[in-house]
Amino acid sequence: MPKSLVIVESPAKAKTISRFLGDDYTVEASVGHIRDLIQPKEVKTDKRFSASIHIENPTLLKFGIESNSGSLSDPLVKELQQQLGTKSWVPWYVESLKSQKTIAQLKRALKKADALYLATDEDREGEAIAWHLVEVLQPDLPVYRMVFHEITEKAILEALQNTRAIDMNQVSAQETRRVLDRIIGYDLSGLMRQVIGGGATGGRVQSPTLRKIVERERERIRFKSTAYWSATAELNSNDSLSFDAKLIGINHKRVASGKNDFNENGELKRPDEVVVLSEENAARVQEQFTSEPLTTTSIETSPYRRQPKPPFTTSTFQQEVINKLGGSSGAAMAIAQGLYQNGYITYHRTDSPGLSDQALNAARKEVEELCGADYLPDKPRTYVTKSESAQEAHEAIRPAGETFRTPEELRNELNKDQLAVYELIWKRTLASQMTDETGETKRVTFEGETPELDIYHATFSSTGRTITHSGFKKIYRDESEELADQGDDTILPDLEEGQKVTAKSIEVHSHETKPPARFTEASLVKWMEEAGIGRPSTFAATIGKIQAREYTHKMGRALVPTVKAFVATNFSENEFEEIVQYEYTANLNQKLDLIADGTLVRDDFLNDWYFETSGWKSEVDNVQNQIVKGNLNSKYNIKTGWSSKIELILNQIKVDLPRIRHEAAHSIGHDQETSQYIFARFANQKPYVQISVDGETASLPPTLPLDELTVKKAKELIDLASQPDTVLGWVNREKAIEITSTTQVEKILGYDPSKGLPVYLRNGSFGEYVSLGDFPKWPPMSSKEGRLMKQPHHLKVIKVACAYLQAAANPDDDNAIKIILNEPKRGIGKKSIENIEHIAANEAISFKEALAKQKLLQDKPAKAVRKLIKNLNSWETNNIDEPVGFRLRELLIDAGYWKQISRMDKAEDKIKILETLLATLNEFSTIENILTTLTERQELKDAPKPKTASLLEKMSAANITIEDAINVLSLPRELPIQETITVEIDPPPKKGDATFKLLKDEMITVNNGPFGPYIRIEGDDCGVQTRSISEDDIFSIDLDGCLSLLATPKKFQRRQTKTIILKDNDGKPAIDSVSGKPIEVKTGKFGPYVTDGTTNASLQLGDSIEQITSERAKELLADRRAQQN
Repeated sequence: MPKSLVIVESPAKAKTISRFLGDDYTVEASVGHIRDLIQPKEVKTDKRFSASIHIENPTLLKFGIESNSGSLSDPLVKELQQQLGTKSWVPWYVESLKSQKTIAQLKRALKKADALYLATDEDREGEAIAWHLVEVLQPDLPVYRMVFHEITEKAILEALQNTRAIDMNQVSAQETRRVLDRIIGYDLSGLMRQVIGGGATGGRVQSPTLRKIVERERERIRFKSTAYWSATAELNSNDSLSFDAKLIGINHKRVASGKNDFNENGELKRPDEVVVLSEENAARVQEQFTSEPLTTTSIETSPYRRQPKPPFTTSTFQQEVINKLGGSSGAAMAIAQGLYQNGYITYHRTDSPGLSDQALNAARKEVEELCGADYLPDKPRTYVTKSESAQEAHEAIRPAGETFRTPEELRNELNKDQLAVYELIWKRTLASQMTDETGETKRVTFEGETPELDIYHATFSSTGRTITHSGFKKIYRDESEELADQGDDTILPDLEEGQKVTAKSIEVHSHETKPPARFTEASLVKWMEEAGIGRPSTFAATIGKIQAREYTHKMGRALVPTVKAFVATNFSENEFEEIVQYEYTANLNQKLDLIADGTLVRDDFLNDWYFETSGWKSEVDNVQNQIVKGNLNSKYNIKTGWSSKIELILNQIKVDLPRIRHEAAHSIGHDQETSQYIFARFANQKPYVQISVDGETASLPPTLPLDELTVKKAKELIDLASQPDTVLGWVNREKAIEITSTTQVEKILGYDPSKGLPVYLRNGSFGEYVSLGDFPKWPPMSSKEGRLMKQPHHLKVIKVACAYLQAAANPDDDNAIKIILNEPKRGIGKKSIENIEHIAANEAISFKEALAKQKLLQDKPAKAVRKLIKNLNSWETNNIDEPVGFRLRELLIDAGYWKQISRMDKAEDKIKILETLLATLNEFSTIENILTTLTERQELKDAPKPKTASLLEKMSAANITIEDAINVLSLPRELPIQETITVEIDPPPKKGDATFKLLKDEMITVNNGPFGPYIRIEGDDCGVQTRSISEDDIFSIDLDGCLSLLATPKKFQRRQTKTIILKDNDGKPAIDSVSGKPIEVKTGKFGPYVTDGTTNASLQLGDSIEQITSERAKELLADRRAQQN
């Protein structure tokens, strides 16, 4: 027998709803959206794509959203579109791989149904999910939209009786929001990755939110602290009751008492009315008025009343959970989602603070039962939102049902976090329907005089409060309000005007004005709601993305912006002034509300925003002026609208990237000594400071707050980075060769024939060490050459991209051609490659020429090879005026390799890494410079590293000599076995052989290891034998001494792995920003590596275990994660 099919978003919601429906209903879950916007890289391969129709549609190819700009200039076309119901903006949706199984299951269930009920959430997102379900399932049976704000039996059954059609205005608003986010996000993120590097993103809501966080830090940087003093007197009345009174004035002027009296420069806002109490004057007040009588000059009493707060909206709920329970906005919403889906609370995405009649009755009944009728107001309280952008489709967040279950009743059903959140909602809901807290406030003023002294008049004040009725606070207390009220609960005696009191004692205290507090997640959510930035339901996702992109890190609960955040915000303000204006984002949200109400046509809005002048006219004029002045390339046509603004900035990046990057840097300040500015910059995933445009640089600790980064601090970091290593002395050529025991040393010997190599004393992650000779000198990271060399060339995508560049620019580079030959796969096997190599060798031609001449390959591989050669040959003619990075991108796309990357696991991360490489290539003026840099990189990679040795425990930087250094560098010492020796262990070991042989010509070595000095031999008969020795014996022990040690049993001790924790420049342990764990350096089976306990990354070329820094370690871990993905 057919059943009605009910579809909801989640399995948890489906499970709960199915309990309230009978056997006539089947409940299934769509698991969120079953369709999403197509990825632009997939457009050309989509079956809907027709080259003749779509190839000139820029928004489709760039964003996966088809637009028809022709309707703008032709009113007849526009009128026809309206008559036919067609759209000029058509997002291309695709079914995701993970949803195809769900879709198949829903279609099977639909075949057995006689009606379809769409029970997704009653908001824009839920409405859109319902519409997508209809579009995909194409049901040929009745379709009903049912909505409810709580999952209770009564609510579900009422929803079944009150169905409606899908609200297409809501769907249009959601679709418009999705289009805006795709276009703005893709454009901003693409530009930021070119200017800042991989991982940088921007967005319609994210960018202005980040700007607000950065602006608060700028306020802290500008802030100048001011010292001031206060005085508190302990007063006695006639009945001997003591109470405190604060000094509020001296010499008939009010005493400054906090930040409200000072501006950000530490100056008084009203100097004619307010005076700063100095330490000297505070001491005078203490001396002059202690034990002196004061006169009661005024007594003011006033009624006190405090009203309860409204029930929770999504925004206030997130704020209160963070403030009272800790955690993040994302965690708060996740817990609320579970409570809602399991029927414990009403829908948690709401802007309304109102309660239904059912909820009002339930709350009032519960209050009366728990607290009594005295705590009920005469009539129910009603609340309305103050936010202009609020959508009040639902009631406030409250406990579900006609009666509210107490937290105690749910103690065995909910986990600890769920119970804490439910109790907060329950208390807030009940408190909202309770009486006010009432009482009386008394303020008493006292004055004292000491004529003819500097402080001749002082005014003290004491405030007390008596609560006569606790009202809502019997159930719900607000810690923030109580903190602000501290000091108002003083119990004051009965006094009369003119009555004398005595200052028993006076205490003075020093204070400093504090800079504006950084945003926490709670205060940021509050600001976002007040400013109309985003929707409350998306606040958590926005804040989470900002943290995931490492724009902020947490210091306690505070969100501290990083250098990356400053650079991203500076770039947005410089080039996208309007997108980071709070009013701009709020206005876009208002437009979405108008579309949802049906008062604004979606296509009209999008056409106006994207193609017309909306908001960008002044920006375009500004860019035009720059072109006239010669600052930009004048060949670019000036258009209007968002699309034209993006085109203009892309043109700027192509011709003036260094300037744009410099202007995006954060200016730390002006150094008076050198008359140069010092900047904080961000490149290659890490922050650094730099003098001027091209001066000295130094890495920055990623978690250093910028309000602590002064010119002095920056200079200290630069000086520290530039300090030379100590040269202990020189080793002659012969001795140097002997120490290194390798002929490769010839490549680096020769500073002076009589001296050979210098011995350096260096400081590394493992402590002090010595090196014979210097390390290969890599270019600084501040240079474009250094940035190119330090790209993660060990990753395949970088290796293949560089090979494409080398193969295109140099047809004779056989190795590069071989690397790209099957990237993407072209079906050319190993045997075929060997045959082509044979042709090249026989005819003395390049591999590429042999590839073009060969007749061995079958049709499909041969066709692929011809296309590859054509793409490589076109390098000399295509886009020759464009930057190299841009040209390489086009080559990778034409060759099909970009598409191959887009189909890899975690393709987005790999593309970001590739984008960073392309942006770096754009900095070079010629391809010859790039190829030279890549060649030099290979030479530096192959260059031998100097021999190094750790100091012995008894050695230190203060006492080590050149002789000590030569000795430790000479390790390991070798002691050959002259003739076969039998060794007997005494006493015999419990396990293993008691005797073994050391054969002639085998070698005993004396070493210094992580656990101290030891001897070692590895032989055919004895296997591996080791024994520990003391530091005193390491340079003196001979063969007989080693044999004596080997004849004693080995002392097996459980040794802990030596852990070396890297440290930042501030001396604190280096913490990985992803895992939040300390970063360690270890040596493993395959050599040295860094680890955060989860991800391991081997050291790469240019790295050494002695010189590895915390910044480089974080970079290696980030690269490794991208490779794993």
